[in-house]
Amino acid sequence: MKYEMNLFDKNNIEKAIKANSSINKKELFYILLNSNLDFGKENNVISRHGWHSFPAKFPPALPKLFIENLTQINDVILDPMSGSCTTLLESVYLNRKGYGFDIDPLSLMIGKAKLQNINKLEIKEIGNSILNRAYKVFIYNKNDLEKELVSRFDKETFDFLNFWYSKESQLELISLILQIEKIENQKAKEFLQLIFSSIIITKSGGVTLSYDLAHTRPHKVKNKTINSAFIEFNKKITKILNNGYIDLPENFELNEGNAKQLSLPDNSVDLIVTSPPYANNAIDYMRAHKFSLIWFNFSINELKNTRKKFIGAESLIKGNIKQLPELTCSIVSNFKKINISKGNSVERYYSEIQQVISEMYRVLKPQRACVIVVASSILNGIDIRIDKCFKELGEHAGFELVHIGERNIQRDKRMMPISRNSIKLQIENRMHKEFVIGFWK
Repeated sequence: MKYEMNLFDKNNIEKAIKANSSINKKELFYILLNSNLDFGKENNVISRHGWHSFPAKFPPALPKLFIENLTQINDVILDPMSGSCTTLLESVYLNRKGYGFDIDPLSLMIGKAKLQNINKLEIKEIGNSILNRAYKVFIYNKNDLEKELVSRFDKETFDFLNFWYSKESQLELISLILQIEKIENQKAKEFLQLIFSSIIITKSGGVTLSYDLAHTRPHKVKNKTINSAFIEFNKKITKILNNGYIDLPENFELNEGNAKQLSLPDNSVDLIVTSPPYANNAIDYMRAHKFSLIWFNFSINELKNTRKKFIGAESLIKGNIKQLPELTCSIVSNFKKINISKGNSVERYYSEIQQVISEMYRVLKPQRACVIVVASSILNGIDIRIDKCFKELGEHAGFELVHIGERNIQRDKRMMPISRNSIKLQIENRMHKEFVIGFWK
């Protein structure tokens, strides 16, 4: 195939297709994978992508590129590890059917809220109403709110709350969440739950004593100026409603589900675009998400157990490690000789990725594409060869590798951990580029 392109540009792609009128989908897939995938100057068409911070999001232009060029209206697009639901949002925007699965409660909560349409006037009215009621309770019934805090959380969760939240913020937030829980309109309730969560998980501000929750690297700031939850809540609603909100086709299904065992029929999906978690739990989603989820009746212990189920978690799952193909097995074995603990974690990671890729192969239709976006990873100074191992795991499942594109990580846009001084964080040295792996069934 001789269709390499130096720049991603819609006109360039159209010219390449026109110049090769007999081009087929697999050849077009190769062209797309060889285009510039950094998307540095691309603007988000859908403002919903920014409704809630989420670590390690890929740019909306990435799934859009493959959805727009490789599928037709009403085709089924799958993201089995949907995270922030970027792929699903782009799918419905382009009039495709979006299917998503995840086991992270926050992903499911904010994803569903972002994908549903809202009545702007109704949301504004309900939002103002609960703000007024919550503020009155906060002013006149603090004792009742303090009793509610004590009864709502178990000791471990309450200790976490007291460490990371000032007493004033706790009272403001409990007054808000109690009013949100009373909302009868389900769509409005889910949207306002998203707003509530979004004022907690932020880059720098927010209503906690932590900094950098959006990058999953929270650290406590003793003298931090805490914003009022009431003010932040109102600001976020106003910002969303005044920022070019448009309705989208509600053509999606987002479900709790493990990517290793999808509840979809064989040969039922037209395109897969996904980004799995990183090896050795490099991006610890739950470290940040628990700050929000404890307000939605999840205990710290529950969330710890959920975290253990994440692909790439450090804890081992006895009896569920699958035999890996030759190269991947060799890389894991050599790494174990240097660091047995991390080696076991990497083995679990590749074993689970193998199961996920096999499931993706099962549900994808023949003559269709699968796109996996994953970062390079260096542990203990050793490259664990994400690109070569994913290639082998994909081919072992039955896929044909079309090409592995590369893109530079724009850390702040990708919501990746980033240092604010001249000394790089360890994770910045470990993960500096992403592979865009293109498989064909």
